[in-house]
Amino acid sequence: MISKSRIGVRVRRLRAGYLSSVRARFHGRRDADGLRELLADAFAGSAPSDESLPPYVLGLRAQVRHSTARLRSRTLARHRALHVRIQSESVRVVTRYTEPVDPAPAALARFGESVGEWRTAAAVCRQQAQQLADEANQLLACYWDAAWARARKDDQVSGRRPTGWLPGEIALDGTWARLDDGLLSDRWYVPDAPGRDADPSAVAQALHILDHQSARGRSGPARHGDASNGVRR
Repeated sequence: MISKSRIGVRVRRLRAGYLSSVRARFHGRRDADGLRELLADAFAGSAPSDESLPPYVLGLRAQVRHSTARLRSRTLARHRALHVRIQSESVRVVTRYTEPVDPAPAALARFGESVGEWRTAAAVCRQQAQQLADEANQLLACYWDAAWARARKDDQVSGRRPTGWLPGEIALDGTWARLDDGLLSDRWYVPDAPGRDADPSAVAQALHILDHQSARGRSGPARHGDASNGVRR
């Protein structure tokens, strides 16, 4: 059992320890007879579709999806006060850097400190999610090794399991690569929402200012009509 004590998430039966590996190999040997066609196709060089994956593999993938979603939800809940602060500070930053008034470096610095705190928390969450995916993939490797070995014993395939052949391999989706999307509510769950950048929120605008002001700030604040800064007028 994996204990994620920092954010209160507990994930069962995913840790690639000795007993879990033994269970994965047991399932692989047990399922081998029903995987003859799949393994024969793999030996011929083809990869199975998701629809043809066995229940053990689909179950592991479902566990990882559920567990990483809980990691994400608990991270958002634990940092609710930080979210509220960032929302408030973003309005001040956008107002001072997009209106014809003097910029406010102190406000931008406070906003940057809050965003940095969030990015650290989100990075920890992403690392934990990646750990879950890696552990599940280790169990998948044990499962397919055992299934392949049983099929080889029955002369259905020969040699060792092809390197890199891991049907059902688990990878984090693209939303995990964008830590700031956690500050934009639904964007952390919808990687390519239609029109997501059509009308950016104050937080999205302030994040853009924060990430670009260090270079642009030397020559003055962002101005109205600057189409390159991506900030709503």
